[in-house]
Amino acid sequence: MNEMMQRAVAQGRSVINLGFGEAGLPVLPELRTILSRDSAKNAYPAVQGSAAVRNAMSGYFTRRGIPADAAHCLMAPGSKALLFALLQTIKGDIVLSRPSWVTYAAQSHMLNKQCIWVDAPDSAGGVPDPELLVPALETARRDGRHPTAMLLTSPDNPSGTVAGREIVERLVAIAREQDLAIISDEIYRDLAYDQIHFTSPAELAPERTFVTTGLSKSMALGGWRIGAALFPRSVLGETVMEEVVGTASEIWSGMPIFLEGVAEYCFSEPSDVLDWVRASRHLHQQVSQEVHGIMVAAGAECREPSGAFYLYPTFQGSQFARELGVGDDDSLSRALFERFGIAVLPGSAFGDLPERMGLRVVTSMMYGADDEARFATLSMADPLQAPSVKAGLERVSEVFVGVPSNR
Repeated sequence: MNEMMQRAVAQGRSVINLGFGEAGLPVLPELRTILSRDSAKNAYPAVQGSAAVRNAMSGYFTRRGIPADAAHCLMAPGSKALLFALLQTIKGDIVLSRPSWVTYAAQSHMLNKQCIWVDAPDSAGGVPDPELLVPALETARRDGRHPTAMLLTSPDNPSGTVAGREIVERLVAIAREQDLAIISDEIYRDLAYDQIHFTSPAELAPERTFVTTGLSKSMALGGWRIGAALFPRSVLGETVMEEVVGTASEIWSGMPIFLEGVAEYCFSEPSDVLDWVRASRHLHQQVSQEVHGIMVAAGAECREPSGAFYLYPTFQGSQFARELGVGDDDSLSRALFERFGIAVLPGSAFGDLPERMGLRVVTSMMYGADDEARFATLSMADPLQAPSVKAGLERVSEVFVGVPSNR
């Protein structure tokens, strides 16, 4: 999709990017100052990360009600590396919700793991439906598979939704009954619109939950590659951590040493970081909710967003899909791009069934064409009035709910 977009832009076409999962915001100015200060550092880092950054990270988790200490924290160049190392270390097959972020299944396949797909509940994506999970585990074991862990994410990519406490409690109970480890990808946690009622499985089952996070989303530092993981203070956690640290030592050595000061600052959460995240969350919420209304008006089934900057409308059986003459998600995404310059990803890229005609829609690339515009959008009380946001929403509305003869 990125290659198609680049070609289209080079040809002078107007493209609305709803496909690329970046936070769409500039860098907090203080972080550039810290990076400049530390840019001369060039020694090899500690594999786990410095004591200072791990202490900051421990405090970050503790403030969120998750038992933590610096000894059980690990830094890495992005959370993808940590996810891969965890999947490599925790032997057996993995339970994923359908749909799930593309990397989970891709990494599992690279490690010769079987993915046990379980549809997400109606209330939220990123987690398997508890009603379907136990039968799916039983079927998997009869088929010779060996489920040992489930990977959850909240808020979820691709749906932009948060699993409620009751769902998390039921999944934790099943994990204990079935002796499953839990990997909880919480990289979008600080972008959940309701911070008060967010529930992490690590709060309820700290002995078996591994938490991964990073600064790519909440601080819009995707290209800086700052990832972190918290390991359980249990026999399971100690055993897995020892092997993951060994993997880190042999594969990536450590996170870039000149970024440790940035990570320490962000995880310590001074007032400017908290204000930045709060403003980002407000912006993402306002724009995502507006796009949700457009998708529903277009006849899509779509959960209301409750975190991050994603939506996951499905168009199976819709008049919109019939008018475009498409019957699967890939055809739908291609028609939207080729005919209207709207870039989205098909749900099948996330493990969904093509006939559901799901689309992963990203709302964060409409905030402005440069940092000056993005700073202005972020600072607005009503970001829907920002010129780039307003123009983007008008174009999306025109394509999805315009007069049928104009399509």
